[in-house]
Amino acid sequence: MKSILFVSIAFPPKFDSEGLQVARYFKYLSKFAKGNFVIDVVTSASPTLYMTYDKSLEDANQGYRQKIEIKIFENRYLNFLLRKFNPAWILRPDSKHTFFRQWKKVVNQLKEPPSLIYSRSNPWSSAVMALKLKEYYGVPWVMHLSDPWSDSPVNSLRGKVKEINEDYEQLCFKHADYISLTSHQTIAFYRSKYPQYVDKFIYFPNVYDSDDILPKASTPISSKLKLVYTGGLAGNRSPEPFLKAVDCLPESKRERIEIVFSGIADRANKALFKKYLQSCISYIGPLATYKDAISLQQDADVLLLVDFPISQRNLRMYFLSKLLDYMIARKYIIAITGEGSVCWSIINGKMGRCFEESDYKNLANHLIMLVEEKERYSDIFNIDEINPEYDAAMNSERLKRLFIDLINSN
Repeated sequence: MKSILFVSIAFPPKFDSEGLQVARYFKYLSKFAKGNFVIDVVTSASPTLYMTYDKSLEDANQGYRQKIEIKIFENRYLNFLLRKFNPAWILRPDSKHTFFRQWKKVVNQLKEPPSLIYSRSNPWSSAVMALKLKEYYGVPWVMHLSDPWSDSPVNSLRGKVKEINEDYEQLCFKHADYISLTSHQTIAFYRSKYPQYVDKFIYFPNVYDSDDILPKASTPISSKLKLVYTGGLAGNRSPEPFLKAVDCLPESKRERIEIVFSGIADRANKALFKKYLQSCISYIGPLATYKDAISLQQDADVLLLVDFPISQRNLRMYFLSKLLDYMIARKYIIAITGEGSVCWSIINGKMGRCFEESDYKNLANHLIMLVEEKERYSDIFNIDEINPEYDAAMNSERLKRLFIDLINSN
């Protein structure tokens, strides 16, 4: 029987944005594998720093033949110090680099050699692990990148750190047989950067699980307009533009709004909730499980999305996985994102409204309109259509066919 070696640090039941995507793809890929190939998994041992255990994702932690778990050696306090004083000591290409440096453990533990390797990044160390195994086994390799790598405007890599990441990126792009990317914007960017590899780039977006789609919800009967944010807030990915808009509202409108922020926030972003203190706004911290996030979303009239602020329009290619959770919630979305971004193209005028960071006054006017729509029990808050382009089962079927073609042609 042919076998796929699935390499991902963010394998369920780890709870983070990439982990949810891995869980969705693996759920269906393991079903479609039957009669075609078996799957072995290489991941990090739990606990893995910043990837908490989520019991609600245990259902996705099955369907493989063998699972190899590699212990990653890192410490949050040491990470902080290294990033501050010499990031090149740790970002090689990321803080989880001890994962791929133990690639020989995989070779020693894997019961049968793979017919094909499939890797998922972030973190980038998953890709470098797959590179090492590709070099050893000499089989086809499909590398998936959820986000841009060395040119990431979010990570803002500089100096020696950028050189290290650029070197790893070039090696991976050279040796991967296919490179799957989450947006057409990202594919266009890499086709321009690596014209010699244009035939390697394929589109596999972030996905939702159709089993998680709930029946269309009725508009909550609360008299207040409820807005909910679920997700992380760190660095310049900030709620401040939205908080400024709320600050502009007349008191009579703020009294008719309830706003809940949940998720991990860094110190600077937590401070913003004190700076823009309003009785209508609450920050409740991180939620225990993915299902808790879904439940909170279902209680909302409007879901908030905060994208990374990116000044260069051609680099606005991040496809936030959070958007898929919001899509299947079938709720109206307000997004803080740059015009021309992936999020803008999916949301604006279809699932809600998008606003640039600096456009908080127009956002305030839009909030007033939504308050008035809520008072009329408008159906504007429920979104009927869910785009099948992002269905996990359909995209996993495509991925299965790609694997079979590569195995048969090798």
